[in-house]
Amino acid sequence: MKTVEFRRHSIKLSSGNTDLSPVGVRLAHKVGAHELKNKKFTLLFESPMKRSKETLAAFSESAGDFPDADPQLFPPHMEVSETEEGMYLWSGACHSAELLNRDMMEAVLAEEPERAKALASKSALSFKKWLTALPENTHALVVGHSPFMELIAFGLFGEIVPQLQPCEGFCVLEQDHQYKLERLTPVQ
Repeated sequence: MKTVEFRRHSIKLSSGNTDLSPVGVRLAHKVGAHELKNKKFTLLFESPMKRSKETLAAFSESAGDFPDADPQLFPPHMEVSETEEGMYLWSGACHSAELLNRDMMEAVLAEEPERAKALASKSALSFKKWLTALPENTHALVVGHSPFMELIAFGLFGEIVPQLQPCEGFCVLEQDHQYKLERLTPVQ
């Protein structure tokens, strides 16, 4: 079996590629210590954004038992969300939703349904290809962004996962090319 736990980055200072806020750093440390310790992750992945890197570093420091290997960039993120199509969704519907404090997943499905569905499908295919290449019994942690992670779930399962709040997440379990979505309890 292979397990991938997705977690959204923690609370950032402002919009854009910015650092975590002090509250965001504390939240990431709390989640690392109370929710990610003893999970026996074998691989760590992140997006190239500062907030993802800082969140993963805080998770790791507080959990105290993450693998020693440096985190890698999450290939499906680079392959799909960094494309012109992905950036179009981010700079349009997602960015507007973020500024208005609206659910980004809801916004992209309402405002750009065909693009969102196409991106979800590409994301799911990229994710499956990436996961197939990983060794059996992989337990990976991916720290990324909304709505990209939710689009992966939508592409895999046809299920709308509401926008993840800071440090919230879900798991995708794969066994014999069968996929299962497991929602995690919201961060307390």
